[in-house]
Amino acid sequence: MSARVWFVTDRRILQDYPQQEIERALRQKCADEEVEFRMVLMDEIVITIEQGALGLRIKQETVTSYPQVVVVRVPTPSVQNDSDITLLRHLEKMGCRLANRPQAILHCVNKFWTFQELAGHGIPLPDTFSYGGHENFAKMIDDAEPLGYPVVVKNTRGHRGKAVFLARDKHHLSDLSHLIRHDAPYLFQKYVKESHGKDIRVVLVGGRVIGAMLRCSTDGRMQSNCSLGGVGVMYQLSEQGKQLAIQVSNILGMDVCGIDLLRKDDGSFVVCEANANVCSLFTQRPSCVQKFVSAF
Repeated sequence: MSARVWFVTDRRILQDYPQQEIERALRQKCADEEVEFRMVLMDEIVITIEQGALGLRIKQETVTSYPQVVVVRVPTPSVQNDSDITLLRHLEKMGCRLANRPQAILHCVNKFWTFQELAGHGIPLPDTFSYGGHENFAKMIDDAEPLGYPVVVKNTRGHRGKAVFLARDKHHLSDLSHLIRHDAPYLFQKYVKESHGKDIRVVLVGGRVIGAMLRCSTDGRMQSNCSLGGVGVMYQLSEQGKQLAIQVSNILGMDVCGIDLLRKDDGSFVVCEANANVCSLFTQRPSCVQKFVSAF
């Protein structure tokens, strides 16, 4: 076997359902096509530079056969530039084809970074403000007024619907500034009222839509994430929605991603977020795992 595929994942998510199913399906596909397969955990890899050449060690042994393709599944919100991204950059510099590439993952690590990449490409986005420095939230209360109330407030590194609030008014926003953790900056976003409690998660692999899910809150809250009790049903996405999701994934350079869309009353869409480590659709519809694997 000359071709090699690695599945690189993180110990913290190793037991999650999507990772187990994706690993099993990838292993089987490689066996069927006589491709060497190996699953590697991020914390098993030691990256080296010896005699001026890049190298790898795993379990104290020097790696001599490098993979052509590396399928990456890491928990995006906790990705660290100085460790995780450094390791993925090392693999890329060694000539491995990563899905997703380090830069594409970074585009999704910070919600404002995502919007910075999409701005200027004609992508419909809710008006969004943010700031420099971790502790300038209170100073933004006056600056965020042009967005109107209620206003959406999100931690730029939040995930699974956590650290997302809907501030009713200026007083409520002021109260939030005393309650939240300032481990990362927050963004302030114009509220899309008609999409309260629901969004559409679109999953793409290799620039193709493999499925879409309508996620709905069951308790009246704004977040529709399944991890917060929301329910998801398969959704027949319009061609307009598909093309928008494809355009977003292409701009961000994503091989595998989940694009969250908000649907307005006139049938048009607004981009809410992008995710590099999508899980919900794989959990709800196992057949999507096969579509994911077939794309490689």
